[in-house]
Amino acid sequence: MNGFSLTVADAMTKKLFSSASLIAGAKGQLNVIKWVHIVENMDTVKLLKGNELILTTGIHLKENDECFKQFIHQLIASKAAGLCIELGSSIQKIPEFIQQMATDYQFPLIIFQKEVAFVEITQEIHSILINQQYGMIKNLENYAQQINKYTLTANNYEQILMHLYKHLGLQVIFTFNGQKPIFIPNIHQDKYEMMQKESNLEYTEKHFIRCDVNILNQCYGEVCLFSPQRVINEYDVLILDRTVIALSQYLLRDLYIEEKKGMENREILENWLNGVPNIEELTLFIQDHHPNIPAHHWIVMIHQIQKGKNSDLTYYKLFTRNVFEKFGFYPFIVEKNHQLIFILANLREQETYKNRIEQAIEQILDNNKKYAKLKISLAVGKYVINLQDVKNSFTTAKDTLQIRLRTQDFSYFYEDLHLHHLIFQLQKNPAIMEMVAEYINPLIEYDLKHNSKLVETLKVYLQTNGLKKETSERLFIVRQTLYHRLEKIEQLLGHDFMKPEKRLALELMLVANEWSLFEHST
Repeated sequence: MNGFSLTVADAMTKKLFSSASLIAGAKGQLNVIKWVHIVENMDTVKLLKGNELILTTGIHLKENDECFKQFIHQLIASKAAGLCIELGSSIQKIPEFIQQMATDYQFPLIIFQKEVAFVEITQEIHSILINQQYGMIKNLENYAQQINKYTLTANNYEQILMHLYKHLGLQVIFTFNGQKPIFIPNIHQDKYEMMQKESNLEYTEKHFIRCDVNILNQCYGEVCLFSPQRVINEYDVLILDRTVIALSQYLLRDLYIEEKKGMENREILENWLNGVPNIEELTLFIQDHHPNIPAHHWIVMIHQIQKGKNSDLTYYKLFTRNVFEKFGFYPFIVEKNHQLIFILANLREQETYKNRIEQAIEQILDNNKKYAKLKISLAVGKYVINLQDVKNSFTTAKDTLQIRLRTQDFSYFYEDLHLHHLIFQLQKNPAIMEMVAEYINPLIEYDLKHNSKLVETLKVYLQTNGLKKETSERLFIVRQTLYHRLEKIEQLLGHDFMKPEKRLALELMLVANEWSLFEHST
């Protein structure tokens, strides 16, 4: 008997089974028994929940091979632990094809050669199971206390996993953040993968158990237990669960410490963002954090943050870091002036970066609504392929943020906002903006004074390349009304407003006016 589980093989060692013989399904002797059930009616099978040891005299199977076959199939489908049949007045012999079926499905088939008291078997096994449950709860509580104390003294997470291995004696496999699995005790990964490939689903369900390591509502990895010698039992599952909780707490504490260390690296990162990095020092710094980061493919992302009540910026940083890592970016973080500046190393192919960043942003914003509750504006700078060009990505991210602060409807990406950036740069020169604003101010002032729609009309008219029929349809006005508006536009702007050079300036100013990127006189 394995501590806190009772198998068919364990039951066979009991005194009440002295007259019993295992005649088929010997490979299923490791099946765990969770209860004993007496079945003398086919309809009762549908009530089974799994792992019951079934006792029967076979009165409902007498002289009916098809019924016998169906009964065995139902028990196997219900994941019963095994079947015990009392030979006697009802059944004198088990058909060969039934024995073969039990062997094929590794379903233990046990016969009693003489009459036995099913009630005594039920009482004894139930007594064992109840005592095991009591002992399991007691041991589980002791283990939980031990592992929680252990997390305070452990120097690394491998010590916690070693503690799990010593307690259960099962192979432990830990996969963390997509890295290569760690095996305790150490075995080759190819051997583990071979065991998985060669085993069927039923074998895997009995001998493997996995549990996700969740930190800040994100999956960081998984811990797997593998037991080729015996079936995984309920106690194993509960111990694994307690260990993973303790491991998550340890890793979270480790992440907080790492985040505080990041503050010490602020000077290096700020010099990098400002375009004055010590390349040799920076290269060593990057390799120290992640040895597999390529020397190119960088992008800067800014999170403008306004804290809300009970908001936790540290939680937000940790969660965001994990999301970026999950989508193939390694983040270096600088916190400055209500901003989190992420220098993201793209660990995957360049052409996929936008889609992955969009997915990461979606998860970050969704989680923020539920937990951190920060007011956030996001902007992504230019994608660069050189360490020294990170400054350029940072500068374009800042400009993109300024544009997006006007309206959150714009794209997060610098590459999607070329016209926006052109207007934004024009805005930095008031003389130019005053000059080009004169192109459209007459229409704006006329609309304000007369509550008309000349600006909207001009915008649609230019979009349709001067097609009057399509313009009137898009504006939902009759052709005569459009003619009247165009005549007024021509009076205010001049008859040459459709000439290429003047039209280009008008289109630019119409977009600028829509974005409110400059102030017009009123």
